[in-house]
Amino acid sequence: MPVPGADAPDAGPAAGDDPATTAPAAVGPAIARFPQPPPSSWDEDTVGPGSPSGSIRPPDTTGTHDAPPASSTRRGRPLLAGIVGGVVGALVIGGLGTAAIGSGLFEIGSSAEAPIISINGDAGDGATNVVPAVAEAVTPSVVRIDVPAEESAAGGPLGGGGDALGSGVIYRSDGYILTNNHVVGEARSVEVRLASGDVLDAEVIGTDPLNDLAVVRVDRDGLPAIQVRDVSDALTVGETVVAIGSPFGLDASVTTGIISGLNRDLTVPDEDGQVTSIPAVIQTDAAINPGNSGGALVDGQGRLIGINTAILSRSGGNQGIGFAVPGEQAVASADQIIEQGFVRHPLLGIAGIDVSPEIAEEFDLKASRGAVVESVQEDTGAAEAGVQRGDIITAVDGEPLATMAQLVAEVRRRAPGDTVELTFVRDGAEMQVEVTLSERPR
Repeated sequence: MPVPGADAPDAGPAAGDDPATTAPAAVGPAIARFPQPPPSSWDEDTVGPGSPSGSIRPPDTTGTHDAPPASSTRRGRPLLAGIVGGVVGALVIGGLGTAAIGSGLFEIGSSAEAPIISINGDAGDGATNVVPAVAEAVTPSVVRIDVPAEESAAGGPLGGGGDALGSGVIYRSDGYILTNNHVVGEARSVEVRLASGDVLDAEVIGTDPLNDLAVVRVDRDGLPAIQVRDVSDALTVGETVVAIGSPFGLDASVTTGIISGLNRDLTVPDEDGQVTSIPAVIQTDAAINPGNSGGALVDGQGRLIGINTAILSRSGGNQGIGFAVPGEQAVASADQIIEQGFVRHPLLGIAGIDVSPEIAEEFDLKASRGAVVESVQEDTGAAEAGVQRGDIITAVDGEPLATMAQLVAEVRRRAPGDTVELTFVRDGAEMQVEVTLSERPR
């Protein structure tokens, strides 16, 4: 979520500031007020989580690292599309809702990348010891994004006016940065604070509101682009993850936890009161707060697996349930935005609900899984292929279908013009039909 008013909070008057009050004499060393400068013994070689470089000081450059030297590399990335939230950069939601995937490869000439962390020892050792190394490797690839008050629809962190802020992830070393659509809002330009402390003007290249994703660009080469976990390396519930971002304006904050759920369906309201469904999001118990929106969720090797997007909370703060759009999906949208300035979304042309046990019994289905078609939109691929209300879709391209959300995810993995084979039950008979996907209006 973007965090309005990124300035560090004032510590308030110290005891004894009021002339009408007398404070007792302090015992022992005086307590330094916030923010604290680094210790006098600190030098630039003392870096990494837990070191003095992690202290907060103006300008807020916590966890500062120099970018690794540039090298010529070839980067392969899966394609996909994304969402996350906040005025400090985290979207607070009260419900759940739907998502998609693809793959692609592009080449960058002179580029720098965050290192992949090698884990020695068994899984227990990795889970215990990997977080500091991951934080040190990935922090340079995570930025803070400030949206000026005149550009932002969000207020300050205390509910008043002021700048809004969120986080971002360096996607390409030639200046392209991933973040959330709800972080940049309607802004056309924002400010980006690198882990080095440099503040750069950035242009908003394009957005993908359906997936709450945006891409901004700074005029800087040789940035440490984040590594992305390949889609073929499946995520596992219980594996260690690390979230990095700027919650409440505290740059380079690192929290850790596990993947506590997969393939969650996330439903979030937009500014018009409508709802957007993002399927197949990642659930994590790593602390995510306002300002984390657009930041990185990485695995134990420092590879991007998601863009932190939303939290489920009654208080507005972290309560142990956060959500991230899968990295593959974010990459797919980012590639399209960089190439053409917008994202093309496929459209099947139906609305439906999950199969219930009662429906399964009525239609003598072998399993109570699938999607029941409630309506078919005119002039779409589904209508032209003859799909009808009441059809029960049980498979896509031969792969069994469990829920309506899974059908949405399968469609979003594809592009307008692609053809899919739907297997469905009508009047007790199983049928197949090929549907050409149209394009969702922008």
